[in-house]
Amino acid sequence: MIKEKKSGEQEDLMKLLHTADLHLDRSFEGLKNSPKQIAEKLQQANHKAITAIVDIAIRNQVDAVILAGDTFHQSRTSIRTQAYFIDEMKRLDQEGIPVIMSFGNHDYYVAERYWFDFPKNMFLFKKEQVETHYFMTKNQEKVAVTGFSYEHPWINEDKLSGFPTKEAGVDIHIGVYHGDTTKNGAQNYAPFTFSAMKSKGYDYWALGHIHQPQVVSADPLIVYPGTPQGHTKKERTVQGVAIVSIEAGHATVRFEPVAQVSWQVEKYSLRQAGSLQEALSILTELMLKAGPTSGQLLLKEIQLTDIVQLGEEFQLAYENGELLHYLQNRLLQQTNHSLFLFRVEVVAEDLTKKVMITAAPELLGQLEKNYLQPDIFSNTLQELVQNPLFSSVVSINEEWRERSVEQADQKIKEDFVIQEDQT
Repeated sequence: MIKEKKSGEQEDLMKLLHTADLHLDRSFEGLKNSPKQIAEKLQQANHKAITAIVDIAIRNQVDAVILAGDTFHQSRTSIRTQAYFIDEMKRLDQEGIPVIMSFGNHDYYVAERYWFDFPKNMFLFKKEQVETHYFMTKNQEKVAVTGFSYEHPWINEDKLSGFPTKEAGVDIHIGVYHGDTTKNGAQNYAPFTFSAMKSKGYDYWALGHIHQPQVVSADPLIVYPGTPQGHTKKERTVQGVAIVSIEAGHATVRFEPVAQVSWQVEKYSLRQAGSLQEALSILTELMLKAGPTSGQLLLKEIQLTDIVQLGEEFQLAYENGELLHYLQNRLLQQTNHSLFLFRVEVVAEDLTKKVMITAAPELLGQLEKNYLQPDIFSNTLQELVQNPLFSSVVSINEEWRERSVEQADQKIKEDFVIQEDQT
């Protein structure tokens, strides 16, 4: 029966931790020749993420944890990962926190592949047939959780038709669904529509399968929490795990981060670098400024533009990998192995629009110094300065001269390439 509230009594909120798509056995992709210290951190990252999730659940004293599919990256999961996961779930059992777990298209359920018994606080959706699980919160609210699991790598039919409408005899009804909408054209992952989902009258929908976090609907609250730990450079927008507060007819969500490894792709211009030494100094300073969050390992890719003025030596060091190797080692040392530069890419510049000028590389700098001298600047612009219309609008002072020369310098670099004669 639905718990009755006394007049004037404050409504108690159910608190839920919802996550999905942990892919615990998945490797971090796109990394080559990682040094030993980095490789060790990457091996530990997935396990530390699940530990962080359990810590958050205990700290927030949630009423339940929902794992909405693809907790493991594959159906045949390593013994080591299974054992670690089970031990972490036992920590929740000791705290009296129930866990509701469904299996997705990656970790589709095959009973014979599990080496350990799941602890008694865990309820597993094991079948593709929709079923409902019931439990009581610590505030004695009756909660219904309806869901299903994959038993194969794909499900072609919409599973929503098997979900009942909200039961009258429960305080809160939650749906767990690992799949994608029909509008995305993917028909292999239990395709559904949000309108059909909303028609069930549930208080919260805990979704899985989409790795980018999305709050799909506020009423009712429908959430893809996204993967809490990105495993490729495309998974940079992780938010963590969803902490959901639910009362009948209303729910809110916030996120807490758990990622042990973060990805960053940034574009840097070397326009201000006039020498190889300056280029290294600028790159190191920029990357250290955007360094890792405390306790995290930052995997970084940089894309470089405006390198033409640095000449053949810079291009050669980039092409043979020396530039990457040097920056990797320098950053690892200065960040105590918490920043690993895994890729440097030079973004192709459109040289067809630039005019090549054969001259000493320091020519432009010398010209700028000359034109900053008041007499030379005035003589150059004599005809313009003498125009009464111009002089009535512009006050020629040191600041205006510097700004004019700076803009001219930028325009020259956009339109010309100054390269020393190699013959």
